[in-house]
Amino acid sequence: MKIHLPLALALIFLLNGCGVEEIIRKNDDRYAMPGAMDSPLTGIYNTYRFSLLDIYDVKHQWLESGCRYRGVEQPPTKQGFRTRLFLGQAIVEKDGKTWLRFSQDRHFDFDPWVRSVKWVSREKGKEGQILEVGLKPVCFESWWTSSHYLRLRLQRRSLADLKLVFTERYPEGEWRSQELNGLDWRVQQVPVTKLRPRPLNGLGGPYQAWLVAIGDSGYVMSIEMGASKESLEHPQAHAAISSVLLHLVNSLKVERLTR
Repeated sequence: MKIHLPLALALIFLLNGCGVEEIIRKNDDRYAMPGAMDSPLTGIYNTYRFSLLDIYDVKHQWLESGCRYRGVEQPPTKQGFRTRLFLGQAIVEKDGKTWLRFSQDRHFDFDPWVRSVKWVSREKGKEGQILEVGLKPVCFESWWTSSHYLRLRLQRRSLADLKLVFTERYPEGEWRSQELNGLDWRVQQVPVTKLRPRPLNGLGGPYQAWLVAIGDSGYVMSIEMGASKESLEHPQAHAAISSVLLHLVNSLKVERLTR
């Protein structure tokens, strides 16, 4: 008699008193462990390109985790190869709001990513509290095991205003200016001796942030790396993610559109 392998395995599990539910639970538990879903650094990046206010052409890279521009990957010129070039929807302003423009008649509200959006909580025990639900990161990736994260934000405010926010939130950070690829960056660096301890059930705090104005559009971009004191216990990961941060900063290109 011929028994197929899946059936034989199922019989073994049943004879050993190991039910299907227990197998599924054990598998779920394995992936629920902190750090189990940390993404490897592959050296493969996606490129995102979008127009800002129909004035600037903006292009940068990010990891495979993706960004919120509602980008569409461009078709390959060679069969079997991906372009990894995502053309994002144009970012425009109308009626005092920021939108992603899919067509002249179809827009998507992009305010929660680039502006402050307040919400009155209805949650039990927090009724009436004013919550900030805007200013979300456009791109984000984290590594639980080594207590690191990378984050990209695009916000409707001036470079001076965003620098002030970072200064107030992270007074231990030290500032410098750096020109790179024709862009004038403001860089905040927290010395490793002043890294914050990892919070319970959280990731690392501030470590290095690169801020730059997108021309005279009124928008500013920040590319940030978070770390904690515990991150220093993972020197290889710390060095690798620091290298990725610099790659992402170097990938930003801003050009004025010709009319």
